[in-house]
Amino acid sequence: MKNRITKGIGMAAMLAVLVGCNEIKFTGLLNIGEAITFAQKGSSVVVAPGQFQTKASIGQSGSQKQIKLEINNGSQPTKVQINFDKNINIGETFNLTAAQIGQNFDLAGTMKTVVQNSPEYQGTESCTYQYPQTVCRAMKSADEAELAPSLTEIAANPAYERSTPEASNPVAVDTDKQFNGPMPPPHTPVCNTVWVNRPGTMWTRYYIENTQRDIAVNFVQTGKTLGSYTGHASDDRTVYTYQGQCH
Repeated sequence: MKNRITKGIGMAAMLAVLVGCNEIKFTGLLNIGEAITFAQKGSSVVVAPGQFQTKASIGQSGSQKQIKLEINNGSQPTKVQINFDKNINIGETFNLTAAQIGQNFDLAGTMKTVVQNSPEYQGTESCTYQYPQTVCRAMKSADEAELAPSLTEIAANPAYERSTPEASNPVAVDTDKQFNGPMPPPHTPVCNTVWVNRPGTMWTRYYIENTQRDIAVNFVQTGKTLGSYTGHASDDRTVYTYQGQCH
């Protein structure tokens, strides 16, 4: 059996992980004053002026970070993607230049983050632990070989037990029969240990970490603002302060 202890990480490190790797999803409003052209792979997408409910996300794939927009401006939403180098961070204040994002506009904005923790809770939770199971290989008749359980079947069903008949033409097959004493030839057991998964419970203490983010971005072209986006994101994370033994 194995104990699993999850330790918390520092706030600064957590924010770096969230902004750098995990996807942050926003819901908000895109307000376009003048048509904006988004350069996409081998093409371009033009979004006309107006106010549109828009989902936005910030994430990372490989060596690039990505800003994705799903603009609700028609019967089907318009989807665009903006890529930039993974080493460029989006902090409390940021300015992504046209050259950095491969567009004909800059993205200038702010992202405010507020983190709050709930009171600490405690109780039992379900878990899975590994249990050692002795499995023996014996000699059986060729007729019985096809019916003998494999090690995989035994691990999946540790309660399985099968008798060992006399062998006329012995071949090596798997069985979980435990031999308590010597057996006459040709039944010569060879035993080993496999680990099987079993359900269990464990005692835990934890709190809920809630992260609220508000983002405001302007689409700026040669000093002129073409449009803006404001969005909000909320995320809950369970932080364990103690995890007991699973049994």
